[in-house]
Amino acid sequence: MAKKKEQKKDEKKQKAKASESGKVAVNEHGQLIERLNYALALEFAATIQYMNQQCVVKGHDRQDYAPFFAASSSEAHLHAQNLGNKIVALGGTPTIVPAPVRYTEKLGEMLQFDLEMEREALNAYINAWEAAEGNRPLRFWLENIIQEEQLHVDELAKLTADHA
Repeated sequence: MAKKKEQKKDEKKQKAKASESGKVAVNEHGQLIERLNYALALEFAATIQYMNQQCVVKGHDRQDYAPFFAASSSEAHLHAQNLGNKIVALGGTPTIVPAPVRYTEKLGEMLQFDLEMEREALNAYINAWEAAEGNRPLRFWLENIIQEEQLHVDELAKLTADHA
């Protein structure tokens, strides 16, 4: 019995050392943190992709779409900030690597790329929600983001229909 207590103390010390040295410590939230980090990588990519689109959209579409892309970039940035903080609160280390960013100067392709990314983000948040079983506050938080992502998917689906 005393040996098991000593082993647990040693494991806690090793985890603390790993965290202090910058290594990601494996904890009871491992799968959840992995899924949240994937969502974070997508939010980083969305921030960059939308910001770039705001810069490169041209012609008569610029006046309508530049503000849309700028607002979408700001929202993705806020999601990324919140995700990073949540990952740290759960004992993990937030990723610094964005998912792939897609580039085009054609508005229809921009909207299609954004729709695909938003669908992927929606699925990432749903997967994180599934891994958050038993953590009701986190699930409620994720449900709000899932709702926002679904609205983005719906809006982009309508916009891409106009540019198909």
